[in-house]
Amino acid sequence: MRRVVLWVLPLVAACAVPAPPGPPTSVRTVAVLPPSNRTGDGLLVSGTSLLEKYAFRTDRVTVPDVLGAQLRRELARRGLGVVPGDAVDAATGGRAPGSPEAAADVARHARLADPVLFVAIDRWEPDAPTHPAFVVVALDAALVDPTSGAVLWRTHRNASPVPTPGSVTLAVAYETAAEKVAAELLDGWPAREPPA
Repeated sequence: MRRVVLWVLPLVAACAVPAPPGPPTSVRTVAVLPPSNRTGDGLLVSGTSLLEKYAFRTDRVTVPDVLGAQLRRELARRGLGVVPGDAVDAATGGRAPGSPEAAADVARHARLADPVLFVAIDRWEPDAPTHPAFVVVALDAALVDPTSGAVLWRTHRNASPVPTPGSVTLAVAYETAAEKVAAELLDGWPAREPPA
């Protein structure tokens, strides 16, 4: 038994990858681009039922929408300036780039001067359609300088479960997972004095 424990401990420790350090301290303001959904699933949070679509005329909200909002909230909480989501959507036409290079192109075309945060969701799968205990999430993220196209910061989240305790519906589980993933992605970014 002791041999098994000694063999398993390094494997478990290897799974706990710390967040990479944050971007250069010269970064004061960030524009969060619409996250790219590479899952092949719509990842709908609301606006999916007939009642929501036709009776209440509820807007469709997706995981990329929620994740983008959570990232903006987390960046602001850390003292960084954040370009408003509406301004980014208007400038980019709501286009979600599929790579850091495409993010730089979209930002240049949209005339965004601040570094842009690119996120691509590779996997977003709940363990069950109701009462999900967790959502398996994998994604890539990069902070890109729109002028030079240089990647200032990059990370990859390997597919692993994000606990969603108490979630009764997929919508609640997806919102909980988005909040936790946003905080986890930016964990290495130090808190800063907000821009004046």
